[in-house]
Amino acid sequence: MYKNEGSQYWVVEENNKIVAGCGIGPIKEWPHICELQKMYALKENRGTGIASVLLQVALDFAKKHYENCYLETLSNMIAANQFYKKNGFVQLEKPLNATEHFACDAWYIKSLK
Repeated sequence: MYKNEGSQYWVVEENNKIVAGCGIGPIKEWPHICELQKMYALKENRGTGIASVLLQVALDFAKKHYENCYLETLSNMIAANQFYKKNGFVQLEKPLNATEHFACDAWYIKSLK
């Protein structure tokens, strides 16, 4: 899935255990917009700064291939929504029509310029 140009996935490992990860991938019909995908950190690793570093690595990569970064999440994930806003993502009123995340109800975009 992350083998094509403009796609990449990163993990953070501590003591031989994966504790965080996220990916960047294309969005069909939107060649200038990528999607931040599968961003997570284990509960015990949240608040340590790992997610911020991981996000910056992903966005630095995305800037080389895209103009904007999009993501979808759940509105009840309050800390995640605050994290995305804190990192410059702007909430949208509706999703991009080319995505396939039917359960998500919060959508964000960030300019990479």
